[in-house]
Amino acid sequence: MLRAKPAEDVTLPCNSSRDAAITKLEWNRTELKHYVFYFSDNRQNENYQDPRYHGRVQLKDPKMKNGNASVLLKNVGIDDTGTYECWVITHSNNRRKRNERELVRSVNLIVSEGSEKHLKNGDANDEQPEGSGGHVVLGASLGLVFSSLVLYL
Repeated sequence: MLRAKPAEDVTLPCNSSRDAAITKLEWNRTELKHYVFYFSDNRQNENYQDPRYHGRVQLKDPKMKNGNASVLLKNVGIDDTGTYECWVITHSNNRRKRNERELVRSVNLIVSEGSEKHLKNGDANDEQPEGSGGHVVLGASLGLVFSSLVLYL
């Protein structure tokens, strides 16, 4: 999850794990019909892009080295809150297979003016740490309850 304040620039991260060259890149928002960002034939194509994103989205690395398909979303507003998906299409070297389309990343962006804390160091691009931190606390609590019941019996 990414958090940002209005007028900030946000990086929507996406890194393809495939070694093949990216032939198309599609960034969409699940609740919109048009793309947030569409890249094909080695260039951005705004014809397929939702008008509210024109001039506000660009590749972080125009050469997409090492599968880096992250984009920079500039000057975010509260209406940019939503779930963004990064779809990568790579050329297959296998004659029987067509180009392969893969959902690489889904990012939930929350833009708000409130006093909500930004994660980590206050950078709008910081993501919530993933992992089992909450599961460890729950597991330890359940272990104590179970131990107490065994001792009580």
